[in-house]
Amino acid sequence: MRTGRIATTVSGALVMAAAAWSAAQDTRPASGPATAPTTASAASVAERIEPFLKVIQESDDYREVMGAHARATAIDRMNVAVHKAYMRRMLRMGLPQIAFYPAQILTRLGVEDGTAWGVVGYHYGKRGDLVEAFTATMRAVELTPDDPSILHNAGQLAAWYEEDPSLPRVSDSTRRQLARMRGRLEKNAIFARAHKEVAEAYRKRGQAARQIADQIAAAEDAVESSRLRAVAVDRELRRLNAEIDDRNDEIDKLWRELRQYYGPRTVRDPNGNIIVLPPRDPERRRQLYDRISEGEKEVSALREQVRQGRRDGEAVLGELARYQKELKRLQEQAEVPVPRSQRDFRWDPPAVEGVVTDELDALPALPPAAKTNVPVDPEQEADKRLELAKLYLRNEMSDKAVDILLEITREFPETRAGKQAKVLLAALRPSP
Repeated sequence: MRTGRIATTVSGALVMAAAAWSAAQDTRPASGPATAPTTASAASVAERIEPFLKVIQESDDYREVMGAHARATAIDRMNVAVHKAYMRRMLRMGLPQIAFYPAQILTRLGVEDGTAWGVVGYHYGKRGDLVEAFTATMRAVELTPDDPSILHNAGQLAAWYEEDPSLPRVSDSTRRQLARMRGRLEKNAIFARAHKEVAEAYRKRGQAARQIADQIAAAEDAVESSRLRAVAVDRELRRLNAEIDDRNDEIDKLWRELRQYYGPRTVRDPNGNIIVLPPRDPERRRQLYDRISEGEKEVSALREQVRQGRRDGEAVLGELARYQKELKRLQEQAEVPVPRSQRDFRWDPPAVEGVVTDELDALPALPPAAKTNVPVDPEQEADKRLELAKLYLRNEMSDKAVDILLEITREFPETRAGKQAKVLLAALRPSP
Protein backbone atom coordinates (compact mmCIF):
# COMPACT_ATOMS: atom_id res chain seq x y z
CA MET A 1 0.00 0.00 0.00
CA ARG A 2 1.36 3.41 -0.92
CA THR A 3 1.44 5.77 2.01
CA GLY A 4 2.33 8.85 -0.04
CA ARG A 5 3.17 10.66 3.19
CA ILE A 6 6.37 11.41 5.06
CA ALA A 7 6.69 12.59 8.62
CA THR A 8 7.90 16.18 8.64
CA THR A 9 10.93 15.34 10.77
CA VAL A 10 12.04 12.50 8.53
CA SER A 11 11.57 14.55 5.37
CA GLY A 12 13.68 17.33 6.83
CA ALA A 13 16.31 14.84 7.92
CA LEU A 14 16.62 13.35 4.47
CA VAL A 15 16.97 16.71 2.77
CA MET A 16 19.60 17.80 5.28
CA ALA A 17 21.46 14.53 4.78
CA ALA A 18 21.74 15.25 1.07
CA ALA A 19 22.86 18.79 1.83
CA ALA A 20 25.46 17.49 4.29
CA TRP A 21 27.06 15.24 1.70
CA SER A 22 26.93 18.02 -0.87
CA ALA A 23 28.74 20.32 1.53
CA ALA A 24 31.28 17.59 2.23
CA GLN A 25 32.10 17.46 -1.46
CA ASP A 26 32.69 21.20 -1.60
CA THR A 27 35.44 20.90 1.03
CA ARG A 28 37.38 18.25 -0.88
CA PRO A 29 39.90 19.13 -3.58
CA ALA A 30 38.73 18.73 -7.15
CA SER A 31 40.50 16.09 -9.18
CA GLY A 32 41.31 18.48 -12.01
CA PRO A 33 39.94 21.17 -14.28
CA ALA A 34 36.30 21.16 -15.39
CA THR A 35 37.32 20.40 -18.96
CA ALA A 36 37.08 16.85 -20.31
CA PRO A 37 40.00 14.70 -19.05
CA THR A 38 42.37 12.93 -21.40
CA THR A 39 41.84 9.22 -22.10
CA ALA A 40 44.58 8.24 -19.67
CA SER A 41 43.32 10.48 -16.87
CA ALA A 42 39.72 9.35 -17.49
CA ALA A 43 40.83 5.75 -17.11
CA SER A 44 42.61 6.67 -13.87
CA VAL A 45 39.53 8.42 -12.51
CA ALA A 46 37.33 5.45 -13.43
CA GLU A 47 39.70 3.08 -11.62
CA ARG A 48 39.67 5.24 -8.48
CA ILE A 49 35.90 5.56 -8.52
CA GLU A 50 35.18 1.91 -9.26
CA PRO A 51 35.26 0.58 -5.64
CA PHE A 52 32.97 3.37 -4.46
CA LEU A 53 30.60 2.81 -7.38
CA LYS A 54 30.42 -0.87 -6.46
CA VAL A 55 29.46 0.00 -2.88
CA ILE A 56 26.78 2.40 -4.10
CA GLN A 57 25.29 -0.32 -6.29
CA GLU A 58 25.49 -3.19 -3.81
CA SER A 59 25.52 -2.01 -0.18
CA ASP A 60 22.38 -2.26 1.98
CA ASP A 61 23.69 0.31 4.47
CA TYR A 62 22.40 3.76 3.45
CA ARG A 63 25.17 5.43 5.47
CA GLU A 64 27.77 3.43 3.58
CA VAL A 65 26.15 4.31 0.24
CA MET A 66 26.11 8.00 1.15
CA GLY A 67 29.73 7.86 2.20
CA ALA A 68 30.77 6.11 -1.02
CA HIS A 69 28.92 8.73 -3.06
CA ALA A 70 30.65 11.54 -1.21
CA ARG A 71 34.09 10.04 -1.74
CA ALA A 72 33.43 9.19 -5.40
CA THR A 73 32.24 12.70 -6.20
CA ALA A 74 35.26 14.10 -4.38
CA ILE A 75 37.26 12.45 -7.15
CA ASP A 76 34.93 13.54 -9.99
CA ARG A 77 32.18 15.95 -8.97
CA MET A 78 30.14 15.56 -12.15
CA ASN A 79 30.53 11.84 -12.78
CA VAL A 80 27.28 10.80 -14.45
CA ALA A 81 27.63 7.10 -13.62
CA VAL A 82 28.11 7.85 -9.91
CA HIS A 83 25.13 10.21 -9.71
CA LYS A 84 22.92 7.79 -11.66
CA ALA A 85 23.88 4.85 -9.44
CA TYR A 86 23.38 6.89 -6.26
CA MET A 87 20.00 8.19 -7.41
CA ARG A 88 18.76 4.72 -8.29
CA ARG A 89 20.11 3.22 -5.06
CA MET A 90 18.31 5.82 -2.96
CA LEU A 91 15.11 5.12 -4.88
CA ARG A 92 15.44 1.40 -4.23
CA MET A 93 16.04 2.14 -0.54
CA GLY A 94 12.84 4.20 -0.35
CA LEU A 95 14.68 7.52 0.03
CA PRO A 96 13.61 9.58 -3.02
CA GLN A 97 14.19 12.87 -1.19
CA ILE A 98 17.90 12.02 -1.01
CA ALA A 99 17.76 10.91 -4.65
CA PHE A 100 16.69 14.47 -5.54
CA TYR A 101 20.24 15.83 -5.19
CA PRO A 102 21.90 13.53 -7.79
CA ALA A 103 18.79 13.76 -10.01
CA GLN A 104 19.08 17.54 -9.99
CA ILE A 105 22.77 17.30 -10.92
CA LEU A 106 21.94 14.98 -13.82
CA THR A 107 19.22 17.26 -15.19
CA ARG A 108 21.49 20.29 -14.93
CA LEU A 109 24.18 18.39 -16.80
CA GLY A 110 21.68 17.83 -19.62
CA VAL A 111 21.63 14.06 -19.18
CA GLU A 112 18.63 12.57 -20.99
CA ASP A 113 17.47 10.44 -18.07
CA GLY A 114 13.72 10.13 -17.54
CA THR A 115 14.14 8.75 -14.02
CA ALA A 116 16.13 11.82 -12.97
CA TRP A 117 13.44 14.13 -14.34
CA GLY A 118 10.83 11.95 -12.62
CA VAL A 119 12.59 12.34 -9.27
CA VAL A 120 12.72 16.12 -9.74
CA GLY A 121 9.01 16.17 -10.59
CA TYR A 122 8.21 13.97 -7.60
CA HIS A 123 10.18 16.26 -5.28
CA TYR A 124 8.44 19.43 -6.46
CA GLY A 125 5.06 17.69 -6.37
CA LYS A 126 5.55 16.71 -2.72
CA ARG A 127 6.47 20.32 -1.98
CA GLY A 128 3.30 21.57 -3.67
CA ASP A 129 5.20 23.43 -6.43
CA LEU A 130 3.00 22.06 -9.19
CA VAL A 131 4.33 24.25 -12.02
CA GLU A 132 7.86 22.90 -11.53
CA ALA A 133 6.48 19.40 -10.99
CA PHE A 134 4.48 19.64 -14.23
CA THR A 135 7.49 20.79 -16.27
CA ALA A 136 9.82 18.09 -14.92
CA THR A 137 7.25 15.28 -15.14
CA MET A 138 6.30 16.05 -18.73
CA ARG A 139 9.99 15.81 -19.62
CA ALA A 140 10.24 12.56 -17.64
CA VAL A 141 7.28 10.88 -19.34
CA GLU A 142 8.64 11.88 -22.73
CA LEU A 143 11.99 10.23 -21.97
CA THR A 144 10.61 7.26 -20.01
CA PRO A 145 7.11 6.55 -21.34
CA ASP A 146 6.67 3.20 -19.57
CA ASP A 147 7.44 4.10 -15.94
CA PRO A 148 4.16 3.52 -14.02
CA SER A 149 4.93 6.12 -11.35
CA ILE A 150 5.85 8.82 -13.84
CA LEU A 151 2.73 8.03 -15.87
CA HIS A 152 0.61 8.30 -12.72
CA ASN A 153 2.17 11.62 -11.71
CA ALA A 154 1.84 12.92 -15.27
CA GLY A 155 -1.85 12.00 -15.39
CA GLN A 156 -2.74 13.90 -12.25
CA LEU A 157 -0.60 16.90 -13.24
CA ALA A 158 -2.25 17.05 -16.66
CA ALA A 159 -5.64 17.09 -14.91
CA TRP A 160 -4.42 19.84 -12.58
CA TYR A 161 -3.28 21.91 -15.56
CA GLU A 162 -6.63 21.48 -17.34
CA GLU A 163 -9.01 21.76 -14.38
CA ASP A 164 -7.45 24.19 -11.91
CA PRO A 165 -9.59 27.36 -11.94
CA SER A 166 -6.55 29.52 -11.19
CA LEU A 167 -5.30 28.88 -14.78
CA PRO A 168 -1.74 27.81 -13.89
CA ARG A 169 0.98 29.46 -15.97
CA VAL A 170 3.34 26.91 -17.52
CA SER A 171 5.81 27.41 -20.32
CA ASP A 172 4.70 27.21 -23.93
CA SER A 173 7.24 24.47 -24.63
CA THR A 174 5.80 22.29 -21.85
CA ARG A 175 2.25 22.83 -23.11
CA ARG A 176 3.33 21.82 -26.61
CA GLN A 177 5.14 18.84 -25.13
CA LEU A 178 1.94 17.61 -23.47
CA ALA A 179 -0.06 18.24 -26.65
CA ARG A 180 2.37 16.09 -28.66
CA MET A 181 2.12 13.20 -26.21
CA ARG A 182 -1.55 13.53 -25.34
CA GLY A 183 -2.91 11.01 -27.84
CA ARG A 184 -0.46 8.34 -26.71
CA LEU A 185 -0.88 9.09 -23.00
CA GLU A 186 -4.67 8.92 -23.08
CA LYS A 187 -4.43 5.32 -24.27
CA ASN A 188 -2.42 4.39 -21.17
CA ALA A 189 -4.59 3.05 -18.35
CA ILE A 190 -2.36 4.39 -15.56
CA PHE A 191 -2.28 7.92 -16.98
CA ALA A 192 -6.03 7.86 -17.73
CA ARG A 193 -6.96 6.65 -14.24
CA ALA A 194 -4.82 9.26 -12.45
CA HIS A 195 -6.14 11.97 -14.76
CA LYS A 196 -9.76 10.94 -14.11
CA GLU A 197 -9.33 10.83 -10.31
CA VAL A 198 -7.84 14.32 -10.08
CA ALA A 199 -10.21 15.80 -12.66
CA GLU A 200 -13.17 14.43 -10.73
CA ALA A 201 -11.72 15.81 -7.50
CA TYR A 202 -11.53 19.26 -9.10
CA ARG A 203 -15.06 18.99 -10.41
CA LYS A 204 -16.34 17.90 -7.00
CA ARG A 205 -14.51 20.80 -5.40
CA GLY A 206 -16.09 23.11 -7.97
CA GLN A 207 -19.50 21.70 -7.16
CA ALA A 208 -18.79 22.11 -3.44
CA ALA A 209 -17.72 25.72 -4.04
CA ARG A 210 -20.91 26.43 -5.95
CA GLN A 211 -22.96 24.69 -3.28
CA ILE A 212 -21.42 26.72 -0.48
CA ALA A 213 -21.89 29.88 -2.56
CA ASP A 214 -25.59 29.00 -2.84
CA GLN A 215 -25.71 28.32 0.89
CA ILE A 216 -24.07 31.67 1.60
CA ALA A 217 -26.58 33.43 -0.66
CA ALA A 218 -29.48 31.69 1.12
CA ALA A 219 -28.00 32.55 4.51
CA GLU A 220 -27.60 36.18 3.45
CA ASP A 221 -31.26 36.24 2.35
CA ALA A 222 -32.30 34.74 5.68
CA VAL A 223 -30.23 37.30 7.60
CA GLU A 224 -31.72 40.16 5.61
CA SER A 225 -35.26 38.82 6.02
CA SER A 226 -34.78 38.47 9.78
CA ARG A 227 -33.25 41.93 9.95
CA LEU A 228 -36.24 43.42 8.15
CA ARG A 229 -38.65 41.61 10.49
CA ALA A 230 -36.67 42.86 13.47
CA VAL A 231 -36.87 46.41 12.09
CA ALA A 232 -40.61 46.03 11.52
CA VAL A 233 -41.15 44.75 15.08
CA ASP A 234 -39.11 47.61 16.48
CA ARG A 235 -41.06 50.12 14.40
CA GLU A 236 -44.38 48.66 15.61
CA LEU A 237 -43.23 48.76 19.23
CA ARG A 238 -42.28 52.40 18.85
CA ARG A 239 -45.72 53.14 17.34
CA LEU A 240 -47.52 51.30 20.14
CA ASN A 241 -45.53 53.06 22.86
CA ALA A 242 -46.21 56.42 21.22
CA GLU A 243 -49.93 55.61 21.06
CA ILE A 244 -49.90 54.54 24.71
CA ASP A 245 -48.28 57.87 25.62
CA ASP A 246 -50.93 59.75 23.64
CA ARG A 247 -53.78 57.81 25.27
CA ASN A 248 -52.32 58.37 28.72
CA ASP A 249 -52.03 62.10 28.02
CA GLU A 250 -55.69 62.12 26.94
CA ILE A 251 -56.74 60.21 30.07
CA ASP A 252 -54.79 62.63 32.27
CA LYS A 253 -56.64 65.56 30.66
CA LEU A 254 -60.01 63.88 31.27
CA TRP A 255 -59.11 63.30 34.91
CA ARG A 256 -58.11 66.94 35.33
CA GLU A 257 -61.37 68.09 33.70
CA LEU A 258 -63.34 65.73 35.89
CA ARG A 259 -61.72 66.89 39.09
CA GLN A 260 -61.86 70.58 38.19
CA TYR A 261 -65.38 71.00 36.85
CA TYR A 262 -67.50 67.97 37.57
CA GLY A 263 -66.30 66.61 40.89
CA PRO A 264 -68.02 67.09 44.28
CA ARG A 265 -67.92 70.65 45.64
CA THR A 266 -67.60 71.82 49.23
CA VAL A 267 -68.59 75.26 50.69
CA ARG A 268 -68.92 76.73 54.20
CA ASP A 269 -72.09 78.16 55.61
CA PRO A 270 -72.18 81.45 57.58
CA ASN A 271 -71.40 79.50 60.72
CA GLY A 272 -68.25 78.01 59.18
CA ASN A 273 -69.64 74.52 58.66
CA ILE A 274 -68.55 72.56 55.50
CA ILE A 275 -71.38 71.78 53.16
CA VAL A 276 -70.97 69.21 50.31
CA LEU A 277 -72.84 70.20 47.22
CA PRO A 278 -73.86 67.77 44.51
CA PRO A 279 -71.62 67.83 41.37
CA ARG A 280 -72.61 69.94 38.47
CA ASP A 281 -73.86 68.27 35.35
CA PRO A 282 -73.92 64.60 36.52
CA GLU A 283 -74.42 63.42 32.96
CA ARG A 284 -71.17 65.05 31.84
CA ARG A 285 -69.44 63.54 34.83
CA ARG A 286 -70.67 60.05 33.89
CA GLN A 287 -69.49 60.53 30.30
CA LEU A 288 -66.03 61.52 31.48
CA TYR A 289 -65.85 58.43 33.68
CA ASP A 290 -66.87 56.26 30.75
CA ARG A 291 -64.25 57.86 28.48
CA ILE A 292 -61.56 57.43 31.11
CA SER A 293 -62.52 53.79 31.65
CA GLU A 294 -62.54 53.09 27.91
CA GLY A 295 -59.20 54.82 27.49
CA GLU A 296 -57.62 52.76 30.27
CA LYS A 297 -58.93 49.57 28.66
CA GLU A 298 -57.42 50.62 25.35
CA VAL A 299 -54.09 51.41 27.04
CA SER A 300 -54.17 47.99 28.72
CA ALA A 301 -54.78 46.33 25.34
CA LEU A 302 -51.97 48.35 23.79
CA ARG A 303 -49.60 47.32 26.57
CA GLU A 304 -50.48 43.68 25.95
CA GLN A 305 -49.63 44.25 22.27
CA VAL A 306 -46.30 45.76 23.37
CA ARG A 307 -45.54 42.70 25.54
CA GLN A 308 -46.36 40.40 22.64
CA GLY A 309 -44.29 42.57 20.30
CA ARG A 310 -41.34 42.32 22.64
CA ARG A 311 -41.66 38.53 22.73
CA ASP A 312 -41.83 38.50 18.95
CA GLY A 313 -38.85 40.85 18.79
CA GLU A 314 -36.74 38.61 21.05
CA ALA A 315 -37.61 35.61 18.86
CA VAL A 316 -36.71 37.51 15.69
CA LEU A 317 -33.44 38.75 17.20
CA GLY A 318 -32.56 35.20 18.30
CA GLU A 319 -33.31 33.96 14.78
CA LEU A 320 -31.23 36.79 13.33
CA ALA A 321 -28.28 35.89 15.58
CA ARG A 322 -28.49 32.23 14.49
CA TYR A 323 -28.61 33.17 10.82
CA GLN A 324 -25.68 35.58 11.25
CA LYS A 325 -23.65 32.87 12.99
CA GLU A 326 -24.39 30.37 10.21
CA LEU A 327 -23.50 32.97 7.58
CA LYS A 328 -20.18 33.67 9.29
CA ARG A 329 -19.43 29.92 9.46
CA LEU A 330 -20.14 29.48 5.77
CA GLN A 331 -18.05 32.53 4.84
CA GLU A 332 -15.12 31.22 6.89
CA GLN A 333 -15.51 27.79 5.31
CA ALA A 334 -15.47 29.34 1.85
CA GLU A 335 -12.26 31.24 2.66
CA VAL A 336 -10.32 28.16 3.80
CA PRO A 337 -7.85 27.24 1.02
CA VAL A 338 -8.06 23.64 -0.21
CA PRO A 339 -4.70 21.87 0.28
CA ARG A 340 -4.55 20.51 -3.27
CA SER A 341 -1.20 18.73 -3.06
CA GLN A 342 -2.30 16.74 0.00
CA ARG A 343 -5.97 16.22 -0.79
CA ASP A 344 -6.10 15.50 -4.49
CA PHE A 345 -2.66 14.12 -5.32
CA ARG A 346 -0.79 10.94 -4.50
CA TRP A 347 2.84 11.20 -5.53
CA ASP A 348 4.73 8.07 -6.54
CA PRO A 349 8.54 7.96 -6.78
CA PRO A 350 9.95 6.67 -10.09
CA ALA A 351 10.57 2.98 -10.57
CA VAL A 352 13.97 1.33 -10.79
CA GLU A 353 14.07 -1.66 -13.12
CA GLY A 354 10.27 -1.76 -13.05
CA VAL A 355 10.06 -1.77 -9.23
CA VAL A 356 8.47 1.15 -7.37
CA THR A 357 9.65 1.54 -3.77
CA ASP A 358 7.40 3.69 -1.63
CA GLU A 359 9.02 6.50 0.30
CA LEU A 360 9.80 5.38 3.84
CA ASP A 361 8.35 7.06 6.90
CA ALA A 362 11.69 6.62 8.67
CA LEU A 363 15.32 6.03 7.81
CA PRO A 364 15.83 2.37 6.87
CA ALA A 365 17.07 -0.12 9.43
CA LEU A 366 20.75 -0.98 9.09
CA PRO A 367 21.75 -4.57 8.26
CA PRO A 368 22.98 -6.56 11.27
CA ALA A 369 26.55 -6.84 10.00
CA ALA A 370 27.15 -4.29 7.28
CA LYS A 371 30.57 -4.68 5.72
CA THR A 372 32.28 -2.44 3.24
CA ASN A 373 34.77 -2.92 0.46
CA VAL A 374 35.72 0.76 0.57
CA PRO A 375 39.21 1.37 1.94
CA VAL A 376 38.56 3.12 5.25
CA ASP A 377 40.12 6.53 5.78
CA PRO A 378 39.79 7.21 9.54
CA GLU A 379 39.36 10.97 9.16
CA GLN A 380 36.76 10.68 6.40
CA GLU A 381 34.91 7.83 8.09
CA ALA A 382 34.79 9.70 11.39
CA ASP A 383 33.65 12.87 9.60
CA LYS A 384 30.90 10.91 7.88
CA ARG A 385 29.60 9.46 11.14
CA LEU A 386 29.84 12.83 12.89
CA GLU A 387 27.73 14.43 10.17
CA LEU A 388 25.12 11.71 10.66
CA ALA A 389 25.12 12.28 14.44
CA LYS A 390 24.60 16.01 13.87
CA LEU A 391 21.77 15.15 11.49
CA TYR A 392 20.04 13.18 14.23
CA LEU A 393 20.59 16.02 16.71
CA ARG A 394 19.07 18.59 14.38
CA ASN A 395 15.99 16.40 14.18
CA GLU A 396 15.65 15.85 17.95
CA MET A 397 16.83 12.24 17.82
CA SER A 398 19.47 12.61 20.54
CA ASP A 399 19.45 8.94 21.61
CA LYS A 400 20.62 7.82 18.17
CA ALA A 401 23.08 10.72 18.02
CA VAL A 402 24.64 9.68 21.35
CA ASP A 403 25.07 6.09 20.14
CA ILE A 404 26.91 7.30 17.03
CA LEU A 405 29.07 9.74 19.02
CA LEU A 406 30.09 6.96 21.42
CA GLU A 407 30.96 4.81 18.43
CA ILE A 408 33.16 7.58 16.99
CA THR A 409 35.03 8.17 20.26
CA ARG A 410 35.58 4.43 20.61
CA GLU A 411 36.76 3.69 17.05
CA PHE A 412 38.37 7.01 15.99
CA PRO A 413 39.45 8.75 19.20
CA GLU A 414 42.46 10.54 17.67
CA THR A 415 40.68 12.04 14.65
CA ARG A 416 39.39 15.59 14.49
CA ALA A 417 35.83 14.28 14.38
CA GLY A 418 36.56 12.01 17.35
CA LYS A 419 37.61 15.00 19.46
CA GLN A 420 34.51 16.93 18.38
CA ALA A 421 32.39 13.91 19.30
CA LYS A 422 33.83 14.00 22.85
CA VAL A 423 32.88 17.65 23.17
CA LEU A 424 29.34 16.96 21.94
CA LEU A 425 28.97 14.02 24.31
CA ALA A 426 30.07 16.17 27.24
CA ALA A 427 27.42 18.72 26.30
CA LEU A 428 24.72 16.10 25.83
CA ARG A 429 25.59 14.15 28.98
CA PRO A 430 26.98 16.59 31.52
CA SER A 431 28.65 15.13 34.60
CA PRO A 432 26.48 15.01 37.74
